[in-house]
Amino acid sequence: MGMEPFEEFSDLMELADMITERVGNPITIEDMNHHVIAYSTHGDMTDPVRIQTIMNRKVPEEVLIRFWKDGIIQALMHSDEPVRIPAVKEVGLNNRIAVSIRRGHEVFGYIWVQEAVRPLDEKDFEVLKRAARLALPRLLHRKDRHTKQEEKRKQFFWQLLSRSANESVDIEKMALQLRLHLPPVMVVLILEAHCPDTKWNSMQKELAYLLGNLGEFFPFRHLTLWTFDDRQLLVLAGLDQWEQKKAEEASRTFIHQLRRRLTRQFGSETMVAAYGEPVTSPSEIWLSYQQALEVMQIKKALPDEMKMIEGYQELGVYRLLPKLKQWNQQMKYRNLKLERLLTYDKENQGNLLETLEAFLDNTGKANQTAQQLHIHPNTLGYRLKRICEVGDIDLNNPNERIMLFLDIKLRKYNV
Repeated sequence: MGMEPFEEFSDLMELADMITERVGNPITIEDMNHHVIAYSTHGDMTDPVRIQTIMNRKVPEEVLIRFWKDGIIQALMHSDEPVRIPAVKEVGLNNRIAVSIRRGHEVFGYIWVQEAVRPLDEKDFEVLKRAARLALPRLLHRKDRHTKQEEKRKQFFWQLLSRSANESVDIEKMALQLRLHLPPVMVVLILEAHCPDTKWNSMQKELAYLLGNLGEFFPFRHLTLWTFDDRQLLVLAGLDQWEQKKAEEASRTFIHQLRRRLTRQFGSETMVAAYGEPVTSPSEIWLSYQQALEVMQIKKALPDEMKMIEGYQELGVYRLLPKLKQWNQQMKYRNLKLERLLTYDKENQGNLLETLEAFLDNTGKANQTAQQLHIHPNTLGYRLKRICEVGDIDLNNPNERIMLFLDIKLRKYNV
């Protein structure tokens, strides 16, 4: 039979039935987020996954996760050719063939065939590829509608992130109009990629797919809003009221899972992450965002000290640095004790300041400090004595130790 009748379909449901006539198996057509938009009639050979997909109008989360882990989604995202998916009996999935509906490198949907009646051959593959090309205009129209809605949501997200906007915007009313659920507990997360532009473009697509399709896999009960800002991914995630104490654990797990997936796909590129405190009012979302930005700023300025820190609550005394730097500049403050050490090191090619910083970082533990500096404890003892003499420093004075620690870090805090 020729391919011409494909040209005459009135909608995607009719196209699905036409494909079924040619390949002799049940067909499902999905959009880019795996929502079912058309399916053919089917007989008794339909497997549980197909039934569940059609009933819920979306591919089950556990099946998508399995497809992702097995590399099937990646194959569909990066190929024009049909992809064969072996049966996965434990999730109720029989053999499948799938092909992406795409334009260039951008995927707009998928055609799935359950091999319920007979295996597909190369002629069937040609039928699927032709059907995918013919379905594209319908999917493009659907994507345009979806894009307009997404743009409105992104604008709303930026309003939530802006303190001034929250004073004039009826948040609850706008959320209702956009069919958005703002959960009882919310937290803003920022992930920033450090990689070449070409890789970042691919990473954006991967992140968009993950956030759009695997929300239930992540530790947050709600992934309400997200958008990209240059090299940053901004996410508004949420939990139910009784889960508020788990917000920090959920944030860390979320970051870990995203980082692990991106590393597996793109290699060990750096992904710096930060998150603010959980808030319970939509009018305070801007606060969580500002806290996350502050963590990100300090992480960039002090990468060694902040290597293991991602949450605002973890900042501790480092939280004081931005305001302290500003205040010191206003008051023209100088730490004369540190200046004496700097002068001595410069004139004598010494390392007293480095030794003092390591000593303070290790909370005065001599053996730990000596190991970090790769020197003998006796050598450390000599250096500490010189530090006290040259800088007129009393290391037994807690007030002096705290001030020295802060001022050393402030010297490195260049933003």
